[in-house]
Amino acid sequence: MTGKRAPSNIEDGAANNAIPVAAPIAAPKPGADTRSVPDSPKDRHHRQQLLAVIGPAGQSRLAGSRVLVVGCGALGTLAAEYLARAGVGTLTLIDRDIVEWSNLGRQIGFTEQDAREGRPKALALAAHLARINSDIEIDAHSAELRHTNAEEIARGNSVILDATDNVPTRFLINDVSCHHGVPWIYAGAVETGGHVMALPGTKGPCLRCYLGAPPPAGTLATCDTAGVLGPAVAAVAGLEAAIALRILVEGTPAIDELAGRLQQLEVWSPRWRESRLAADPCCPTCVGRRFEYLSGEIGDDRTELCGRKAVQVRPSQAPSAPVDLDSAATRLEPLGRVDRHPHYLRFHGDGFAMTLFADSRAIFDGLTDPTRARSLYSRLVGE
Repeated sequence: MTGKRAPSNIEDGAANNAIPVAAPIAAPKPGADTRSVPDSPKDRHHRQQLLAVIGPAGQSRLAGSRVLVVGCGALGTLAAEYLARAGVGTLTLIDRDIVEWSNLGRQIGFTEQDAREGRPKALALAAHLARINSDIEIDAHSAELRHTNAEEIARGNSVILDATDNVPTRFLINDVSCHHGVPWIYAGAVETGGHVMALPGTKGPCLRCYLGAPPPAGTLATCDTAGVLGPAVAAVAGLEAAIALRILVEGTPAIDELAGRLQQLEVWSPRWRESRLAADPCCPTCVGRRFEYLSGEIGDDRTELCGRKAVQVRPSQAPSAPVDLDSAATRLEPLGRVDRHPHYLRFHGDGFAMTLFADSRAIFDGLTDPTRARSLYSRLVGE
């Protein structure tokens, strides 16, 4: 408008501090690099290679590495995405479950469409990662890691990442690690915290040194009974992925430094604690070289019940004590109707009913898929 000044909330006395609307840009000198940011696929890892701890040589080692991620839930989706974006050459994914709506709050690799379709988690995550980095190879298995397939799936991998939801599978991973000398990273998150620990595979300590034997079924909190905070999962997955990257870049020196250092995180009232695990001289696995989970001597036991639409599931490890049915009922009541009986309880879920006995057996009426029944058992009862 002619003769009028545009309104302004800047005092005249502050005009000298104003930022010019269009400051002149000096022409680049001949031969100067005018690129301000990486702008082509070959520059994907530009920022990462600037790190002194990685550099071009470390990036090359990552490109030649293979990592097995066991479990494609909250930890698995996050850790796998970090590794895919970092340029790990081959990722092997394995998970027995399908995507559900309750996953979407924290499992970043999945979408509403995946939940609507009930897509297998391993396949849905593989498709997601392929859209992020088309240069890497992704080998996805919609299956359960068991003693019958563990060695084949783990073969050739540089590191194994634990992102599973049950202790027996972790003991199986531990057997594979110690038998073949492959380092693995033990990790878990529940409620508002979690833990991470690298284990060397070539020597102690190992998971049996730490836990001895699996606790009785129903005694551990699970995400489905106690809940989990998304940022807690992210903190654990980020640390797990960082440890994996360091092992892939540095090799044995990193394993020697990190092995047996248990990191325990709490994010709601932020705190961090480290403790050191020593090898158990009487450990049956890393010292005695007995691989009971890998051999199938100890393992899962699932049975489809003939003549009825039901599957029976037993814990992978013989329990050391009966299930506390009162405690189990208390944990399950927020999730659905629970009928308590003297020798068992019955939980009514969506499309199934689970009957849990004091000896840890569970019968899932309404199901015929043993893998689905095992997944529900791990989530609702815990192992």
